[in-house]
Amino acid sequence: MARFPARQLSSRGARSAVLALLLSGCGLNPSRVPGSALFADDGGRVERDGALRFAVVGNTRGATAADKAPGRGRGGSEVARSIVADIAARADQLDFVAHLGDAVRRGTTREWRAFHALFAPLVDPAAGGTLRGVPVVGDHEALGDPRYRGWGAAWPSVGADIGYNRVASWYAFDVDSGGTDWRFLVLDTGRDHLGSRWKEQLAWIPRAVQDGRFDHIVVFMHDGLFDLGGSELAMNPGGAPGELLETLEDAVGMMRVRAVFFAGHATSQVMLPGGPLGELHVGAGGGGAPAEDLHRWGPADAAGLARDVQLEPRFDVALMRALDAYDREVQLPPVVLDEARAKGSFEGFTGTYDAANFPVQGWWQVAVLGPTLRVSFRHRLPDGAFEDRFRIWYDPGNGWAAR
Repeated sequence: MARFPARQLSSRGARSAVLALLLSGCGLNPSRVPGSALFADDGGRVERDGALRFAVVGNTRGATAADKAPGRGRGGSEVARSIVADIAARADQLDFVAHLGDAVRRGTTREWRAFHALFAPLVDPAAGGTLRGVPVVGDHEALGDPRYRGWGAAWPSVGADIGYNRVASWYAFDVDSGGTDWRFLVLDTGRDHLGSRWKEQLAWIPRAVQDGRFDHIVVFMHDGLFDLGGSELAMNPGGAPGELLETLEDAVGMMRVRAVFFAGHATSQVMLPGGPLGELHVGAGGGGAPAEDLHRWGPADAAGLARDVQLEPRFDVALMRALDAYDREVQLPPVVLDEARAKGSFEGFTGTYDAANFPVQGWWQVAVLGPTLRVSFRHRLPDGAFEDRFRIWYDPGNGWAAR
């Protein structure tokens, strides 16, 4: 893997006037999409004597007609703005923000301009923003723009170099924290949108890790292998997340991946399917899009696990306590509590947090310090208040342990 210092904001090159004209007819003109600075280019290396800290959020897009389906709750621009404001209030403690996709409803100029306006307090120096970005493609970015021209304009120079003026939606960079090397891989789970680029990405993964000069791996992608969100469980959608992670595991061996951050359904979740020594799976999809139900456990056959996967127990307990506290304030309908607790008429069914009454929205703060990784959740309550809800640590001696 090539090594070079992380560059400042740069451009992949001017788009041709003919291409811009054609795309503008479809609602996209890349030359009118505001660009934001990347934290690191593909192959970049960042060194820190102390901790590297960053925010993780996904699904900040506006509402669509499909969001009126059962199992959806509140959400939209107001929720997304409040989450961005909460991140901005801690920006002096952060190095970058990772956006895990579905930043827009469609890949149009208007949507990308709205995204830039939303995130300006974080990434636009003219609006006081101080953070750089680590963007991921979601399925909504590809709607009307399967070549990711809008996403590439929003994040100039993003992605691995695949030539022919094409935008690659996968890349990697290294962080040296106190002498421990962490490799971050950004992957694209949109196999249907990628076409032949899917095979290019699969071929790139082994090359991105072949040098072996890293101690731990962190993965960012849009869809998750494990996902307890939605009215009905749909883990490992289309098999794409599993194929990516299996390709990575085949290339680096077992026990090198420490955490997988994904957006997936519009909710927030954390799971340890492989136990404390396995990788942590963190769902950061509760970033503002209309919230979806969150199941406390469920079958994971589609993800290759012949048993149920469950929310990390302390995370689940933290949510249950928050639900009880919120109930004391607003007196939630008894059926909402019964469904969450799998009691009463829901006895024998999966415990589920109802998105309409108790959406699990918010963002994740992550810190890398030497060989340790700390992940914490900022929970946005339905009344708009934020609370520190949960924290979990990794260290080589003990693996993952919730605090």
